[in-house]
Amino acid sequence: MGLGLGALGCLLVVGVRGGHDDVRPAPPVAVVEPRDAAPLDAGGDAAPVADAAPPDAHEGDAPPAPPPPPVFRVASLAGDSSVKLVDGIVGHRPFLAALAVAGVSRGESYRVVHAMGHLRNLDRCSPDDAFHIAKDKATGHVVAFEYVASPVDVWQARDEGGTLTAKKLELHVALTHVSVGFVVGDDLRASLNKAGFEEGIAQRLDDALDGHAELTDLHPGARLRILATEERLEGAFQRYASVDAVEYTPAQRATSPLRVYHFPPLDPERLPATATAHAGAYYDAKGQEPFHGGWRIPVPTARIASRFNLHRMHPVLHVVMPHNGVDFAAPTGTPIYAAASGTVKTAGDSGPCGNMVQIEHTGGLLSSYCHMSRFASGIRVGEHVETRQLIGYVGQTGRATGPHLHFAVKRNGVFIDPLAMKLDGVRVVPPSQRDAFDTMRTKLDKDLDAIGLPPVGDAGEPAAVDAGPDSATDDTVFDDTPMMQ
Repeated sequence: MGLGLGALGCLLVVGVRGGHDDVRPAPPVAVVEPRDAAPLDAGGDAAPVADAAPPDAHEGDAPPAPPPPPVFRVASLAGDSSVKLVDGIVGHRPFLAALAVAGVSRGESYRVVHAMGHLRNLDRCSPDDAFHIAKDKATGHVVAFEYVASPVDVWQARDEGGTLTAKKLELHVALTHVSVGFVVGDDLRASLNKAGFEEGIAQRLDDALDGHAELTDLHPGARLRILATEERLEGAFQRYASVDAVEYTPAQRATSPLRVYHFPPLDPERLPATATAHAGAYYDAKGQEPFHGGWRIPVPTARIASRFNLHRMHPVLHVVMPHNGVDFAAPTGTPIYAAASGTVKTAGDSGPCGNMVQIEHTGGLLSSYCHMSRFASGIRVGEHVETRQLIGYVGQTGRATGPHLHFAVKRNGVFIDPLAMKLDGVRVVPPSQRDAFDTMRTKLDKDLDAIGLPPVGDAGEPAAVDAGPDSATDDTVFDDTPMMQ
């Protein structure tokens, strides 16, 4: 995830590392240094960093230990002309059947099961578990095998003198602390990408700002400073383990910046066992955390293009026709998440609403997601989904004039405004943890202050950033036909 400043054009980005490392105990693995980037002063000029030391470095400190050498992986045999690589997913079938589908003979399948049996029970597999096989082209014998239950839970068997010897891999998991500041352009998702972030940061950012601000309010000219922690496996990016602090300054320059902080901070010792989420909450400087009643915006990076309106003039039919939902403008392929947990009622072509998923929730509620380009894997009628689970991707199917998500909610068969589903409340940092929170906030404030930001013009607006041909603007008009389901 390089931060090539020259390639960012009008979107200037800085990445620095300061006292950020001091806000949590040292992780039990080597911490990879963040990518190099030159800090900017108030005028936007790059400052030399060749001889600069970290703010809290002390003369004579030992350099961080280098990461261990990478472990052998089956994929590294791709250049070996004597073997054939086969990848597969277990799916909803027995493991031996999955191997048979992958072209592994019965005898070789039993060799694999026998080798792995004392380490991993292959009679109880998850549908998403994957496997990778290297077979000798001449004999069909398995020379190497991997079973992958998660990025950090990998079992491997290798042929040693005709016998498959298995073990669980000890993979090197490292934490990388990144500090980035940038000005939002015409499309938030494009701005995050141009700032050097990997996929997944938008959802983490939405988690951090939830209740404090909405991603849909981050208009062009808004300024962001982000402190985040990446998880890297054998040097390769896996996910964002945490967004540690965010400073958000709205495009209106007279508005004061908002800062939120992740507390309790990430526990590195629990990181390898944490598959998808981290503990803690996001509090403002007063130690307050607004929260909602379980409903979330299904496309975190999208802007609202059309709101719930029972007296809307239809943009194509030119008659008064209720707009029974909210339109979220986003490029084709943008992920769509379930707004709340429930059970899939329908998933398929609905006519004017195009590819649509409907989810039944408790309390007589039904949510609908229209115009999808495609559905997420495993989304089918009767399937249970969790809040923020991926269910599909933004598209333009059905009666629509541009890529967007039409999101609607019914209560007992009657359409209601989806944006009215958020039930507000406030939590506060417990008194017993207030001193720890204040200490952590002071250090994170120091790190946020150290992040330079590119200057804005006299009008408070940055130069325009090209968000790509699929981006929709605030005045985009979509043609949505009310759902008849």
